[in-house]
Amino acid sequence: MARDEALSEAIQGADRAAFGALIREHQRSVLMLALRMSRGDEQLAREVVQKTFLKAWTHRDGFRGEASFKTWVLRIAHNLCSNELRRAWRKREVSTTNRSGEHTEPGRVEARAFDALAVAQARGLLRDAVEALPGRQRSVALLRIYEELPFAQVGEVCGITANNAKVSFHHAVKNIRRYLVDKGVAA
Repeated sequence: MARDEALSEAIQGADRAAFGALIREHQRSVLMLALRMSRGDEQLAREVVQKTFLKAWTHRDGFRGEASFKTWVLRIAHNLCSNELRRAWRKREVSTTNRSGEHTEPGRVEARAFDALAVAQARGLLRDAVEALPGRQRSVALLRIYEELPFAQVGEVCGITANNAKVSFHHAVKNIRRYLVDKGVAA
């Protein structure tokens, strides 16, 4: 955290090398959030990543240090992604079937392949369950599950209180569980 603060102070002073270090450190988290929010649209996610860091650089004086740089940049990415998805939805460009299933050739299959398939199917079901969540619940679940952020930071990224983040996460978990029960994979 101290390192993050020192780098954040350096970028406020327009230190491009420090900003580059922050980009390298946080671009994966921003990309993964954008990919999950865009439901796997890689082109949109990469555009959001670029816009996020461009906006962070141009508005670096707005970083007050009240939250970590990661939280601040994830908030920017979250807002940009939400705006892009709203814009795309209005144009009806968002497809709900943008993923292709995996296909294996018939023949001899080892036990490891069955295990790998079961894990892939479980991940796919979880991904589908998270995608089916309402907007805020989906955002909170993505940040909590995949980014492993504490509720205080989840709240900051989503623009809600930590308690609201906890409540949204609780409802998200209930809805995920209900989705899995409806699919016949949970009791």
